[in-house]
Amino acid sequence: MNSFERNIEQYQASLRFLFPTIAFEKVIAPNMSIGSSFFGGDTDHDDLQEAAKRLKKFQQKHPTALLANGYLEQRSFYNTPTFQRKLNGTIEYRNIHLGTDFWVPAGTAIHAPAEGKVVISHNNDYHKDYGPTLVLEHQFSDLQFYTLYGHLSRSSLELSEVGKTISKGTKIGYIGDEIENGHWVPHLHFQLITDLLGNTENFNGVAFPSEIKKWKTICPDPNLMFEEYLPAAE
Repeated sequence: MNSFERNIEQYQASLRFLFPTIAFEKVIAPNMSIGSSFFGGDTDHDDLQEAAKRLKKFQQKHPTALLANGYLEQRSFYNTPTFQRKLNGTIEYRNIHLGTDFWVPAGTAIHAPAEGKVVISHNNDYHKDYGPTLVLEHQFSDLQFYTLYGHLSRSSLELSEVGKTISKGTKIGYIGDEIENGHWVPHLHFQLITDLLGNTENFNGVAFPSEIKKWKTICPDPNLMFEEYLPAAE
């Protein structure tokens, strides 16, 4: 256990602070990794109507569960030219997911799991980007870190402007729909960050496999933030 992991334990919060309007009894992780059949033949995740149907069917099988998944999951969503580069003569995709996705409906209110200050409030309005994005800075006596909230509604940026001080449990935004959230089935991308690396509008949510050792340090497991356990996909 490193120093960050030891220090953040005392600031853990329940997921019920993050989603106070959602009732759930457990957390379950659908498998969306490369090789999974979760989205059928739509490996690019562009058929949002079909993806939504599959998510709804999965949720119906687990009616008392909060669906959350994705930390360090390798996903075919990102195997597109936008996320590729050539490395040593071969193509490498930036497809290792650095956060946890919470698959909750558009319009769901998001509340801060810890006190902090808004340092990024920006609409990354590109296909398969975050859309409206918030980043909070959390500063305690023995710890500084950041939390990122992606795929929000545009109204979230008006609610949480840069510089605003946030108390634990304060409403900071809402889940956006596919029209404004970067063209995804509605969900929250939540990410822990130890160093913003100078970014003021956006931050990587996926990493190249060859760089995962570095990114695991910069973006620790979101499990560390919450009292409930976020399981890996079966």
